[in-house]
Amino acid sequence: MGRPQRLPLDRLEELSIAELREEWARCNSAPAPNLSADLLRSGIAYRVQEKRHGGISRETKRILLQASRSASVGSERSASPPQRKLTPGTRLVRDWHGTGHTVTVLEKGFDYDGQSYRSLTAIAKVITGTHRNGPRFFGLST
Repeated sequence: MGRPQRLPLDRLEELSIAELREEWARCNSAPAPNLSADLLRSGIAYRVQEKRHGGISRETKRILLQASRSASVGSERSASPPQRKLTPGTRLVRDWHGTGHTVTVLEKGFDYDGQSYRSLTAIAKVITGTHRNGPRFFGLST
């Protein structure tokens, strides 16, 4: 006995609701929930792609959980999305007027051009000559 055949994603449209429930059970090792055919197709397609290419990262899961918690606290939305935690050794790269700038995250602060800085905002000011939001300048927030 070999491994079960993988169903091509484009074949999902051809399956009946009963066949979709069987495919769900095969992909998830659990009975299919009581969902519409479209939702079952979406769930199966996600699971197949997750198995082939890997799921979302632990960091992305953390950000999504944090966002969902802040959204469920009240009806008003938070002003900005949660920021990613930068680990030491991470390199941030920004092109400014045709010149590349690289910042390395340190245990405490940042290294830019051989000097230590306490904030990305200070580095953004050195690069641009004007006060700017450092995390936004380096693409870490919107």
